[in-house]
Amino acid sequence: MNTPIEEDTPSATYLNREVVRLLFSYLLRYRSYLFWALFFVSIITATKLMVPFASGWVIDRYLVKEGRIATVIDDATLRMQPEAFVAAYRHALPLDAKTRFIPQYRLRRVSASEIAALTKLGIIAVEPRILIESPRLNPASRLKLEKGIADGGITAFGDRRFVCSEASLRRFSGSESALLRVHDWRRIVYAVGAILALFLVQFGASYWQIIALMKLSQYAMRDLRLDLYRHLLSLELKFFDGNPVGRLVNRVTNDIETLNEMFSTVLVTLFQDLIIMIGVVTVMYVTEVRLALIVSASFPLLAATIIIFSVKARSAYRVIRTKIAHLNAVLNENITGIRITQVFRREDRQYEGFALINHENYKANIAQLMIYAVFRPMIDFFRWVVVAAVVFFSAQALSHATLTYGVIVMFLAYIANLFEPLGDMAEKFDVMQSANAAGEKILAMFKARAVAEIDGATGEAGKPLLIPARGTARLRGEIRFDAVWAAYKENEWVLRGVSFSVPERSTLAIVGETGSGKSTVISLLGRLYPWQRGSITIDGVSVSDIPYAALRRSIAVVMQEPFLFSRTLRENITLGSDFDECRFNEVAAATHLDSFINRLPKGIEEPVMERGVTFSAGERQLCSFARALYANPSILVLDEATANIDSETESLIQDAIGRMVQDRTAIVIAHRLSTIRRADRIVVLDNGVVAEEGDHGSLMAARGLYYELYRLQFEAA
Repeated sequence: MNTPIEEDTPSATYLNREVVRLLFSYLLRYRSYLFWALFFVSIITATKLMVPFASGWVIDRYLVKEGRIATVIDDATLRMQPEAFVAAYRHALPLDAKTRFIPQYRLRRVSASEIAALTKLGIIAVEPRILIESPRLNPASRLKLEKGIADGGITAFGDRRFVCSEASLRRFSGSESALLRVHDWRRIVYAVGAILALFLVQFGASYWQIIALMKLSQYAMRDLRLDLYRHLLSLELKFFDGNPVGRLVNRVTNDIETLNEMFSTVLVTLFQDLIIMIGVVTVMYVTEVRLALIVSASFPLLAATIIIFSVKARSAYRVIRTKIAHLNAVLNENITGIRITQVFRREDRQYEGFALINHENYKANIAQLMIYAVFRPMIDFFRWVVVAAVVFFSAQALSHATLTYGVIVMFLAYIANLFEPLGDMAEKFDVMQSANAAGEKILAMFKARAVAEIDGATGEAGKPLLIPARGTARLRGEIRFDAVWAAYKENEWVLRGVSFSVPERSTLAIVGETGSGKSTVISLLGRLYPWQRGSITIDGVSVSDIPYAALRRSIAVVMQEPFLFSRTLRENITLGSDFDECRFNEVAAATHLDSFINRLPKGIEEPVMERGVTFSAGERQLCSFARALYANPSILVLDEATANIDSETESLIQDAIGRMVQDRTAIVIAHRLSTIRRADRIVVLDNGVVAEEGDHGSLMAARGLYYELYRLQFEAA
């Protein structure tokens, strides 16, 4: 059973699994683009993790080249020392036979108490020193270096290595310090070049990732939109009765674009952010457990904040969706009925009603904004609290020589990488909720009942088709209704056991009061709606066993309100079929459309405005007659085709009808009984049942319902 797609249906989950499956079923069609997008995401993630680590590595090894001088000790004494110190000592730089230089970045895993004990034993020096390798010396700097060696602030180990205190370095000018540290500056330049290369790699990966991602999403959404539109065309007419046009247009356009936005800006970046966050936390714990624990202490509060935000934001989003749905419904209704509004001068009243609904929508959005306004500053607050805690602990660790400047810089960069995705979560959550709601409505459309396959090999419920769907074979047009019961709603019968037959190439007229079931007969014949009891056959074959293609190819309908598309007049007549100029001219002459075409500036290529608003009602109806005749059907249905036209145009149409029904089976529904007097047979419907049946003369002679309808109509005239 087809039900309306609700605009304000709240999402049951944050991201419906069926929506995700629907999305990825289309994305996986282009899995090569998905592979490359994820491949470039992995490169971007790796470079984002490597840059802070490389920066800290350069600072500790080349920029702040600080460490302790250690005295060479024997293996027995070394084995008695703390394990962390043993590892640092084994990687120390030998200065001479008696001393080694242990960089600070290797000593940072040794605790402050252990360092104090080692200095007390005289194994390492009390004061940190800075290592200078392969300096360039001009006369002035050489003199200062010799003075530093003389007063003990600088210790020389051969001609190329010197260990000096920070105070001793202050006696050198900036240019002299650059010459002293030229070996380190050269390595720093190489390292900076490597970091810049990482940024270039990240830039290139980001570029190609965006290209792959956009192609993937556009291809997938193109296919989804086509499949949804194809399914929309196949849905039963009952579905469209319960779903406004604007809502269905929104499904095919805006909702699919919302799904595209979720994939391109949320799912992939969410995956990237998750990998980066896991990588950051992993590197933090591998590099410095103490600082990592300080950062991790904020995680429970962050989790609680995110959970509270998601619950409140989801509730606010539901309210907004409800208000927007109400707003759209009122706006659509007011624009559709603008003529009534202006004729009855209700502009002010409509404006007041719309302003009230618009204000409710405004308040709902403000409530959501208040939630979002608290969330992002809260994340930033936690971030700066963590930064402050890391800086405070790092200052203490630096004073005890158990930490390095490079590690501190690295952690501060990683904290930014860790908290930035959390701050963006508010925007991503909003997109996810919109996409979830859009996806659920698209799924509801896909689940709506479609008609049987038009050109398939079997009919409904797998029954074999008795007439081929393809080929030139057409139905002859012998129609029979046998005790047909039909209802649009359960137990609200519109037809009650209707039975009649229409011989091939004859004309049947159906008359009756409004609501008697006349149009329902036409809808059942074309399988626009199902019937519940009885049978309907054409040429002795049940309509349900005839493929839609064969059925619709053999039936043409002229409705009371003709519909013209925003195309040329020729395209409105041919409706995409091959254009046969000779046949077109014959049809135009038979329906008296030729004189109208001759008055148009561009003839048959004249553009038709939306719904043919620039044509009169009679001109539109003539176009509708020409369209039906050009299709060359074996069964012609005229549903109140002369109800809304003037008498002059009616005479033209009556003549056209006389030509159209020749050599065809015709069913004519009309309120104007004068138009059906020449019908071979007339069926009178009353409250869903056949009240009378016969030709015009016999029904008039019977003086029954048909006689009363005819008399009342002509007396009124």
